[in-house]
Amino acid sequence: MKWVRSCAVVAALACLAACGGERPPQSLQASSSLEVAPARPALASLDAQRLRTLAAQALRSQRMYAPAGDNAVEYYLALRDKQPGEAAVASALQELQPYVLIAGEQALAGGELNEAQRMLDLLARVDAQAPALPRLRESLLAARAAQVEQIQRMDAQQAEQLRLAQQRALVSANPVKPPPSASASVSTPAPAPVAPPPVATPSAAAAQIAAAEPIAIAPLAPPAARNAAPATRPLPRLISDSAPRYPLSALNRRIEGSVQIAFVIQPDGSVTAVRLLSSTPPGVFDEAALAAVSRWRFEAGGERVPTSRTLSFRLPKG
Repeated sequence: MKWVRSCAVVAALACLAACGGERPPQSLQASSSLEVAPARPALASLDAQRLRTLAAQALRSQRMYAPAGDNAVEYYLALRDKQPGEAAVASALQELQPYVLIAGEQALAGGELNEAQRMLDLLARVDAQAPALPRLRESLLAARAAQVEQIQRMDAQQAEQLRLAQQRALVSANPVKPPPSASASVSTPAPAPVAPPPVATPSAAAAQIAAAEPIAIAPLAPPAARNAAPATRPLPRLISDSAPRYPLSALNRRIEGSVQIAFVIQPDGSVTAVRLLSSTPPGVFDEAALAAVSRWRFEAGGERVPTSRTLSFRLPKG
């Protein structure tokens, strides 16, 4: 792993958070933690210094894009509105953008359409020209249409069940009486006697067997040759490698691990459908690995190629 580049990303976000000024005394921090946090004011009413402090706190708590109104992305967006053109803020949003993209795809896959809409709105605010926006919007529209169709189908099934229940209740209230049976019995004619078949003598049976032509058994056709397995397609060459960010919690606790990620390389070389296959230890490096793979870029091959890779997180020696 390119640990030096990972540390540079962490340092950039830490430097931006450090611009928020000195921390309050430890006694004040301890007392404030015992109190109930007041309702947060509208982000537009906060000054730049307060926004930097809240963004730093959100990063340390891993609140990158959630909950709504109290996450690092929204704090940096508000800070960008107040101080447009600040390079540190733009860099922080660029690093957080893949996390928003992955969260939107996961919300769509899980059927959480309201959360998916919120992630798409955040992504559009971060970068209105993001390449994944049109695809995600189409997927969200299709999911909403499927949801409406499912609701309509369930309503129709409930209406049909209600109609059948009412019909059964009506039949139970007014049972149909069977017609009276006929008093006169109808005589059934006796079947005509059937003559037994003639018994063949042994000599006649032997003559029939001798006169019968032998049955020719056609040889079994050889099994068809199996189709040759198609040649394995070469994996497109990786032309833009983005090193994952080493999580601060794992760095401080000296934890190493690995994450296996599955994804699909699109015909233009972009990466989509990024999902987690396995991780060791679980939940420590997952988000960092997913965000890094979503930023990868491969050589355009003209077709979709599903594949997977394992990202290893190793501490520097010495």
